Amino acid sequence: MGTRRQDTTIPDTVLAGPIGGGTTMAIRWVFPAEDGALTRLQPGATTLGRDPECTSHLPSASVSRRHAEIRWTVGGTPLLLDLNSTNGVFVNGRAVKHANLNPRDVVRLGDWVGIVTSIAGLVAEPWSFRELTAGYWGGPLLQATLAPAKLVAASDLPMIIQGETGSGKEGAARAIHAWSGRRGAFVALNCAALPEALAEAELFGYRKGAFTGAERASPGYLRAAQGGTLFLDEIAELPLPIQAKLLRAVEQRELVPLGESAPVAIDVRLLAATQSPLRLAVASKRFRGDLLARLDGLTVAIPPLRERSEEIPSLFGKIVEQYGGRAAPPRLDPSLIERLCAHDWPFNIRELTLLARKLLALHPDAAVLDHTALSDRPGAELGIAESRRPTLEMSAPDSGMFLAALRAQNGNVKQTAEILGISRGRAYRMMDKIDSLDLASLRRREGEP
Repeated sequence: MGTRRQDTTIPDTVLAGPIGGGTTMAIRWVFPAEDGALTRLQPGATTLGRDPECTSHLPSASVSRRHAEIRWTVGGTPLLLDLNSTNGVFVNGRAVKHANLNPRDVVRLGDWVGIVTSIAGLVAEPWSFRELTAGYWGGPLLQATLAPAKLVAASDLPMIIQGETGSGKEGAARAIHAWSGRRGAFVALNCAALPEALAEAELFGYRKGAFTGAERASPGYLRAAQGGTLFLDEIAELPLPIQAKLLRAVEQRELVPLGESAPVAIDVRLLAATQSPLRLAVASKRFRGDLLARLDGLTVAIPPLRERSEEIPSLFGKIVEQYGGRAAPPRLDPSLIERLCAHDWPFNIRELTLLARKLLALHPDAAVLDHTALSDRPGAELGIAESRRPTLEMSAPDSGMFLAALRAQNGNVKQTAEILGISRGRAYRMMDKIDSLDLASLRRREGEP
């Protein structure tokens, strides 16, 4: 019997792993537990299973006593091996007997779902998924991204919020407004939806009769946000003449509404949003460089959802609770969580929210939502990201993979061949090519005769 090793699903000090440079790889378990517990991939072997003697203890009836093992190949790549488990091993939604692991791969053992990640430094940062402001939730990456914005939120420093479509830029803007303590309103304006002919009037306001159709006065978006925050989404879409007038209003802290001659003082915090860096728009002459210089007090880059896959299960659960419309929302099945984590979400949180709403509408009385709910929804089935497919099961094991599998099977050649999907004869031929292999030593080390 080997000595009992520490359960690495409990956060503790991280030792420098095979990657080197104080960095190690780990699996962060995101379901069914919500505390983001880690299994660190140790030098040598990392065993995973229901048995408390395993390196990583995964308590569940759906997990075999010794379900899987991870060993490092000669090339420094972690190799996941199915130890003839009852319910199988899945990587990125596909059953495998063996597979190399890369960051962001999704691993499922029974009802446990984890994300492969890398950890830098000697100590793992605490993992938390929490409500940043009312109705706005985020994990460690989003929290770290918004930390500088929260620090300066109480000032009147303008900010640029950059991120892909649907990534939650307006949510971040609302959070900054909430942290600011400003007593005025939060006002959002989509500049891309603003007709060019009406842009000046809508932004700066006008008096009654200032132009044809102006049957009543309007304060405009800037004055509507007096004492508060104006969020200018897709600001690069503002016409250049309006950009020039906005620059003056920002610098002078005053504006002149259409049809008026006297300036009006304003106290407004500006938050501008863009999908791509505004410097690109400046380079293409679509955006004024002097306006960028005035707005860029701080740039906050919201990470896309595919880079935050560890928080997808918790985020999806919160969305289901919000739109479920019943006291007890449906439970989420591991197969569904696995698919959600392995999808690349090109439209980010907006796409995730719409999917949750569709599933709830199509299955209003379901006690459990699983992956089968995805196949009968209108539109294409939720797919596994193409970027993840090459990481799946290897058809031709190399010597490093073979040696790792042989060690995992305590020198049992027959079981090693079965796991790797090769004949026993080929296994022996591969053994002949490994000069340093001592089969008897492997068996003695594990207490076999």
